[in-house]
Amino acid sequence: MLKRLLLVATLSVASVVLAASGQIQPLKVKTGLWHMTASVTWPQVPPRMAAMMGPHTTSYDSCVTANDLSTNPWAKGSSDNCTWTVLKSTGTDMEVQGTECAVGDNFGMTAEIHGRIHIVDSENGTGTMTITLAGNGQTMNGLGSYTGKWMSANCAAQ
Repeated sequence: MLKRLLLVATLSVASVVLAASGQIQPLKVKTGLWHMTASVTWPQVPPRMAAMMGPHTTSYDSCVTANDLSTNPWAKGSSDNCTWTVLKSTGTDMEVQGTECAVGDNFGMTAEIHGRIHIVDSENGTGTMTITLAGNGQTMNGLGSYTGKWMSANCAAQ
């Protein structure tokens, strides 16, 4: 009886692990140099404060490797410096969570980002994100969108 229970428990754990491993599939895009454009708005923040929070639209380049396709591939080169966790990925859609982000550091705040990446084709991607800044007795929420365009297989073109 104990052997049977142990076997059932082992098989149950193995099936959970196998099911979970099927949840994260690498994004189906080209590796190399990508050009990113990100736009952030702060709809609940007074306009003068939102203006102080930096530029609303930024552009940067990101060198994407094969390993990056199972994480947040366009995080390199951005100024958010988050620790990223992939919540799920189908190859064309990825959901990510960023913690310990540098977004609110200048204001004594901590930030978390929840994002969704959508692959249009192997050379184009889009995404949305929600940003939560907390600290100094306040919580502020921002909304972001971004686009990515593959530029070159060689990151040295950067």
